[in-house]
Amino acid sequence: MEHAVLRQGGVEPISKIRLSLPDKQTNLIALLGCAAYYAGAVIGFALTLPTDAVSTLWPPNAILLACLLLTPTRQWGVLLLGVLPAHVAVQLQSGVPTLMIFCWFLSNSSEALIGAYCVRRLIGGPLRFDSFRDAGIFVIFAVLLAPFVSSFIDAAFVVLVEWKAGAYWQVWRTRFTGNVLAELTLVPFIVLWAANGVAWLRRASLRRYAEACLLACGLLTISVLVFSWQSTGPGTAPALVYLPLPFLLWAAVRFGPAGASTSLLVVVLVSIWAATQGRGPFISRSPPENVLSLQIFLIAVSLPLIFLAALIEERRGREAALRASEARYRALVMAGAEMVWRADARGEVSFATDAWQELTGQTDEDIQDFGWLAAVHPDDRERSRQLWEQAIIGKGMYENELRVRTRNSGYRYFHAHAVPILAADGTVHEWIGANTDITDRKKAESELRQQREELARISRISTMGELAASLAHELNQPLTAILSNAQAAQRFLAAKPADLEEVLDILKDIVQDNTRAGEVIHRMRALAKKEELAFVRLDLAGIIRDVVAFVHSDAILHGVRVLLKLNDGLPPAWGDKVQLQQVVLNLLLNAFDAMEDCPASEREVLVQAKLASAEMLEVSVRDRGVGVSTNELEKIFQPFYTTKREGMGMGLCICRSIVNSHRGRLWADKNPDGGATFYFTVPVGKGVD
Repeated sequence: MEHAVLRQGGVEPISKIRLSLPDKQTNLIALLGCAAYYAGAVIGFALTLPTDAVSTLWPPNAILLACLLLTPTRQWGVLLLGVLPAHVAVQLQSGVPTLMIFCWFLSNSSEALIGAYCVRRLIGGPLRFDSFRDAGIFVIFAVLLAPFVSSFIDAAFVVLVEWKAGAYWQVWRTRFTGNVLAELTLVPFIVLWAANGVAWLRRASLRRYAEACLLACGLLTISVLVFSWQSTGPGTAPALVYLPLPFLLWAAVRFGPAGASTSLLVVVLVSIWAATQGRGPFISRSPPENVLSLQIFLIAVSLPLIFLAALIEERRGREAALRASEARYRALVMAGAEMVWRADARGEVSFATDAWQELTGQTDEDIQDFGWLAAVHPDDRERSRQLWEQAIIGKGMYENELRVRTRNSGYRYFHAHAVPILAADGTVHEWIGANTDITDRKKAESELRQQREELARISRISTMGELAASLAHELNQPLTAILSNAQAAQRFLAAKPADLEEVLDILKDIVQDNTRAGEVIHRMRALAKKEELAFVRLDLAGIIRDVVAFVHSDAILHGVRVLLKLNDGLPPAWGDKVQLQQVVLNLLLNAFDAMEDCPASEREVLVQAKLASAEMLEVSVRDRGVGVSTNELEKIFQPFYTTKREGMGMGLCICRSIVNSHRGRLWADKNPDGGATFYFTVPVGKGVD
C-alpha cells in the first residue's frame, strides 16, 4: 500500500508504511485492558451455568470493545496483542482446549473490531452517549450487529471443536444474547468512567456524593432482596423484579449516562450471580430457558434506559448551549448599545437595563404593560405604538426613531431596534431590543438642513439679481400703462363736461395693470423670503407654468422660445413649492445662458413633465445650446464648478441637494442633436406621510 506525501517539488510516492510505536497512553490502556480482560473472563466463567458452553454474560468482548473505542485506531493491533496473553491464561486455567482458546479469541476480536469500526466511522468522534443519535449508532452496530455476526463464527467453532457440544443454534442464541447484554451494560460504563469519571469525582459536591451513596445503597439493597430472596424454589413474585426500576430512572435523570450504566451493571451482576446460585425469580424452568428469560429481561430494561439517559443528556447539552448563546448575544448587544430591553411574545417589556431608568426615572414596574410609552414624546407616542404592534403581528424587525423624556423634562432622540427570537415551531419566544442615542446626529442633521435652506435662499436672491433687467422690464410695462392711463383720466376729467364713462374704463385698466405688477412682486417675494420647509401635495404642471411666466421677460430679452409639454392629468407631487420653483428656475436660466451664442432661430427650450413610474414624476429641461462634455456630466453638480464666465458654481449643486431632500434624483444627458437635457424626479404625493 502506498501513501502520497505532498512535497514542495510535487507528489512523491512512498512504498513503505512506517508504523508508529505505541505511546505511553496506549501502553497504559493495553496493560489495563489486559488486566480487565483477564478479570472479565474470570467473571464470565463464574457467571456460566455448569451445563452451558457459553457464559450468560461474557465481559471480555465488551471490555475489548471499550478499549478499542478509547484507543486511536493506529494502535488497535498493539491492544489486541496485549490482551491475547490474558485470554490464553484464563482459558487454560478453565481447562479449555488450545484450539478452542484461539478460536474464541478470533470470534471475540471480530466482534470488538466490527463494533468499534462502525461506531468510530459513523460518529466521527469520541462516543459520549450524550445524544440519541450516538446511542442509536452504538446499539445498532456495537450491541446488535457485531454480536449477531460474530456469534455465527463462535457457534461454528464450538460445534467443530466439540467443546461441551450442543446444538448450533442454541450456542448461537446463548452467545448472542449474552454478548448483547454485556455490550449494553459494560461498554457505556467503561467508556464514560474512563473519559469523565475522574473529572466528575473532582467537581462533585458533598451533596452530590451523598445522593450517589444513597442511590447506590438503595439500588444494591433492592436488587439483592429481589434477585436473591430465596435459595430454592421458584423465587420471588414476577412483579417484584421491577422494584429496581425507580432507582434506575433516578440514576438516569440525576446522573446521566454514566449513572445509568453504573446502576444497570449493578442490577445485571446481582441478578445473574443469583441465577447461577439457583436463586431469584428466573430459576423455575430448565437452565437454558432460565438463562434466556433473564437475558431478555435485562436487555429489555437496559435498552430504554440507555436511550432515556442519552435523551436527557442531549437536552441538557442543548439547554446549556442555548444559555451560553443567549449570554453571548446579550453581552454583545449590551456592549454595542446604550440601552437594552427584552419583551415577551405579546410585546410587553419585561426587562430594561439601568440606563433607561437613569434617563427617564421610570422603575421596572413603570415600564410594564406598555408603561414605557409614557416616557415617549406625545407626538411620537401613537406612531411608536402602531409600529410596535405591526412588528408583533408580522413577527418582523422593529425599527423606530422617537423622542424620550428625560428626568429634567427635556427630550433626547433614540433609534429603537428589536428582533424577534423564534421558537422551534416558528412562534415568537421573546423580543430583544436596543436603543441608541442619536440626539447629536439629529442636531447635526437639523443644523445641516438649516444651512442648506439658508444657502438655497441666498442662491435665490442671487438669481433675483441676475434677473434684475428682466424684472425691471416686467414691472415697467404695467407701471408705464398706469401712468399713461392716469394722465388720460386727468384730461377727461378736465374736459367740460367731463367724460365719466371713459374715466371709468381708464380706472379699470389701472386696476388690471396694478394687479399685474402686484403678481410680479408677489412672485419675487415668494422666492426671496425665508420660510420653513412645507412638504405638501403640489400641482407640478402649475409650478412649471408659474416659473415660465416669471421668466417670460428674461426669455424675450435672450430671444428664447419656451415650449411646454405638460400633462394636466399628472398626479400631484410631494414637496416644497418654493424649492421646486427654484430648481425649475435655475434649470431654465442655465438653458437660456447655454444658447447665448446660438442663432436666434435655434434658441428653443422644451420643458416636459411626465409620470416616470408609479411612485415618481419626472421633469426635463431640454436646450439646444453648446451642450456638456462627457467628463463634465457629473462635475457640473460639484460645488464651485462652473462653465460660465461669471458663475459661482453653486446653482446646480444646490438644486441637486434640494432634489435629494425630496427623495428624488437630478442628472444630465447630452442630446444627440446638440445641447443638453437636465432631468429631475420627485415623488408622487399620494400615500406619502
